[in-house]
Amino acid sequence: MTALAAGFSMAASRLRARPAWLAALLGLALAVAAALVERSVTSVGAVDRALEATFGLVIPLCAFAAVSAATASERLRDAVWPLARYGGSARHLALGVCLAATLAASVVGATLAAVVVVASTGAGAGLGPVLADAGVSAWIGAITGAAYVGWFSLGAAFGRRGAVRWLPLVLDFTLGGSGGVLGAILPRGHVHALLGGATPLALPRSACTATLAVEAIVLLVIASARTGD
Repeated sequence: MTALAAGFSMAASRLRARPAWLAALLGLALAVAAALVERSVTSVGAVDRALEATFGLVIPLCAFAAVSAATASERLRDAVWPLARYGGSARHLALGVCLAATLAASVVGATLAAVVVVASTGAGAGLGPVLADAGVSAWIGAITGAAYVGWFSLGAAFGRRGAVRWLPLVLDFTLGGSGGVLGAILPRGHVHALLGGATPLALPRSACTATLAVEAIVLLVIASARTGD
């Protein structure tokens, strides 16, 4: 087994543990509850409001939980040490761990987005439009989860027990929604734009999609490189 596959397998086993599943189920419960509340208030704009809440709070927290579970709440280098000490490449092991977290967060993000669309849509809506909206929201949810994992994985490569992973989470919650430079760097502003809001720095929405995709890839590579050989 290659180091990349070994790291992926190790992280996958951690992600199958009860705490990780409970975090995902809690996120689903919160998202559905918010969708039903919005729908009960008024069906007009309920989908948009429910998606904003899901993408603004639940998906980032689920991605954070995925990285924490995949790394066993340790610094990324320490998380792969159980295998790296036997001669495996720490860099490749770390990349495998990060990829497992990315897959988990993408699946959860896509599922949450699709379920929220269905749960918050009024009874009179046709099946075709609902499925179309759910499909679009699902791919946005997948790329959102992947981009957040990139940031949290990078943070997990620094500090005692990877505590720097909290920094991008806090910055994204407090400053990520701005229309300035930080909004163009952190995921929140781009996600808001893909959901129909204003784009940071007046960027085209295609640039927002590209930014999230690039962050999901490049930040994982940087995080894994940080662990050394």
